[in-house]
Amino acid sequence: MPKLTIQENYKITAEYTLKDGETVIGSGGDAALRLNHGSIAKRHCKLTCDKSGVYLEDLGSAGTFLNSLFLAEKTRLNNQDQIQIGDVILIFTDADASDTGSGEAVSPDAQKGSFSFVQDVVTRIAANMAKVIQGKDDVIHHVLIALMSDGHVLLEDVPGVGKTKLAQALARSIQTGFKRIQFTPDMLPNDITGISIFDEGQRKFVFMPGPVFTNVVLADEINRGTPRVQSSLLECMAESMITVDGSPHVLQKPFFVIATQNPVDFHGTYPLPEAQLDRFLMRLIMGYPEHQDELVILESQAESNPLNGILSVASSNDILRCQSIIRKVHVSKQVRDYIVTIIDETRKHPALLYGCSTRAALALMRASQSLAAISGRDHVLPRDIRDLAKYVLAHRTPLRLQARSEWSDAGKVIDAILEHLPISRWEEDAD
Repeated sequence: MPKLTIQENYKITAEYTLKDGETVIGSGGDAALRLNHGSIAKRHCKLTCDKSGVYLEDLGSAGTFLNSLFLAEKTRLNNQDQIQIGDVILIFTDADASDTGSGEAVSPDAQKGSFSFVQDVVTRIAANMAKVIQGKDDVIHHVLIALMSDGHVLLEDVPGVGKTKLAQALARSIQTGFKRIQFTPDMLPNDITGISIFDEGQRKFVFMPGPVFTNVVLADEINRGTPRVQSSLLECMAESMITVDGSPHVLQKPFFVIATQNPVDFHGTYPLPEAQLDRFLMRLIMGYPEHQDELVILESQAESNPLNGILSVASSNDILRCQSIIRKVHVSKQVRDYIVTIIDETRKHPALLYGCSTRAALALMRASQSLAAISGRDHVLPRDIRDLAKYVLAHRTPLRLQARSEWSDAGKVIDAILEHLPISRWEEDAD
């Protein structure tokens, strides 16, 4: 029999067995599956169960998401599909379900699904963050590309240049959950993921979620944590899920990790392993501010913290809609060939210890889709790939020891590869 596993506040609270016919989900008294949360409409959505399968349909709430994608029309569910309604996640289970359904929701309607909607959301967030972070519009732009790509960002630089404040400005700009984790050498993985404790009242073990159970996570000075603690982020960053004591817990979308780290030669740091670095869509460097920008920073913070003066300008649903729209951006065969050619060149270059993986190619494609949508286009151009390649690929390709006298970092190698691949070769038919 098909079932729904109900997860509220990251805790599995109940199971609901679906019956033949219609099952209305909402907060109203006439709902068959009643969920008492303020963000859920009285008649939010409904499930229709018949011989052909189970179908999900929104009832005008404009806030139902299936597998992180905005639900616009009736869609068939597959086993292990995830339905997000406000702060509640419903995990659909049906061992007899076939894979003939669509498996994902369709794009939003014209009003909410236009690329102008993505531009508007990104512009509002970027302008809000710029009130706090002076002279770093390019860094803000790339952080938002990663957010819209459903990826994660690693900010690397010396202490005190605004890495943490940038993450806090992003979190304040979005009306969603935010938690900060300060990594230290004495931390344990359970300090991040959570732990099961025995509840005397219920006479059973109850899971207590850790700080990673939120929407925006600031992993501050991530390379001051030991490799064991760093590895606790692998599953949640790759799959938006955490397994504790054998039980999986699904993370609410959007889920965005923005980690900061000091240079690896600083005292008390542990280099991130290659598998952890590969989970980050981009690595960005803040850099020191320009002279004029630093004067503005001193003036703006003379009396108060500018973080206290900004308000939320977008909701979590806005971010999910943008991520859903971006997946529909067209990537032509020529552009895909350009991506694969760049990836292949990293595997051949003598200065690199090893080349980029297929995950890196997918990350570059997804980031380029975001850049195209933010630019108001429904298709990716080769120049989008060229502009993002260094930020997406450089941290995944370490230099050989003998090449460090010739190359200062892997980013310079990526630049050299791009220079030897004339973009005109792929621009002819990309439009």
